[in-house]
Amino acid sequence: MKKKTPYGQLALLKRGGTTSRVIDLVSIHDRFGATADYAEKPLFRTARLNRSFIVKHALRGWERDRLGVSKCTVTKIIFPMSDRDLNMGGQSLFVEEPGSERMLAEFLGVAITDARFEADYERLKLLSDLPSFDPYLLREFFQRRGDVIARCYFQLSDAEFDEVTNFVAGQIDRLVQRAMGSGGDMSQSLKLARILFEDEESKQLEFLRHALRMTPDEYRAGVFGWKGTLYYYWSCDAWYAQLQGFMAALRGLKIVGAAPGDRVEIDDMIYAVLEGASARWGRIKSRLASYDEEFSRFVNNGDPAALKAFLHRAPGMFLEMGEDIGSLQHLLSYWRFWTDGQPKKQMTASDALEILPDFEAAVRLHRDEAA
Repeated sequence: MKKKTPYGQLALLKRGGTTSRVIDLVSIHDRFGATADYAEKPLFRTARLNRSFIVKHALRGWERDRLGVSKCTVTKIIFPMSDRDLNMGGQSLFVEEPGSERMLAEFLGVAITDARFEADYERLKLLSDLPSFDPYLLREFFQRRGDVIARCYFQLSDAEFDEVTNFVAGQIDRLVQRAMGSGGDMSQSLKLARILFEDEESKQLEFLRHALRMTPDEYRAGVFGWKGTLYYYWSCDAWYAQLQGFMAALRGLKIVGAAPGDRVEIDDMIYAVLEGASARWGRIKSRLASYDEEFSRFVNNGDPAALKAFLHRAPGMFLEMGEDIGSLQHLLSYWRFWTDGQPKKQMTASDALEILPDFEAAVRLHRDEAA
């Protein structure tokens, strides 16, 4: 373990919950550490690990050489020197680096054969394989595995929670007027939107289950998928603007120092990245359009079968959207890192041959997916 995170930078990772890039276990411990759910169903059994930051990290060239990996983004564990004073910096390691299991066990002061540590390290490897830490994608992933983990780990960050509830309140307002026959009251709709994102099993949302004639299990799964879909609906406009900028920059990129054979290969990879990114965005828009159509049929025409059909499909649909969004966010996060947030008009052939294969793999659709 080395001290790699300097003074002042750890505070930037404290988000109050989980984002697509960061699992802020420091804030989650601060907020929920005294609850029974947190104590009984922790993400990690090793207490020190369960008070760290887990970060999707865009590798620098020298880091990729040291780790001996081909992918551009890996999973980094950062242990603050002090939970209370993040300005002191921290120590970190990559899950993917050689010997990480031994180094982590030594740092935590546990035997590498300890059953709890073995389970924790296996979970870290699972997290390293995911394209994103999006809280809804993360929760669905672990539920499908049968892992029982406290709900607090899948909370939105404070800032995202406040922003998305305002968006969702508008959707809730339309729904409440139809389901309850009441006039618009945005304060009540905002309250229900917050309830939806804090607890989809709340009794205050039971009116919707009765309006749709759904069983409790059907309703619980459907509302979870619905709020995940709403989260993507709210967030996609912002990152789509970034995606458009990335694609325009890639199209206009000048490759320097390429041999004739390399030039053809690079052009083919750029084309494949652009096609794959467009296809994944098209799938996302198609699913959101399907939601729009079915939701509007309910609120405009009073057709409960339309919204019920969507809620039945919602858990699987939002998981598929999460995979598409995660692959596109991978491109955008590494592109921001590589360009340092500044316009880039050229790339060396060696950089292109290093970066573009990872981009192509991230957005490639397999034959069964593309169907």
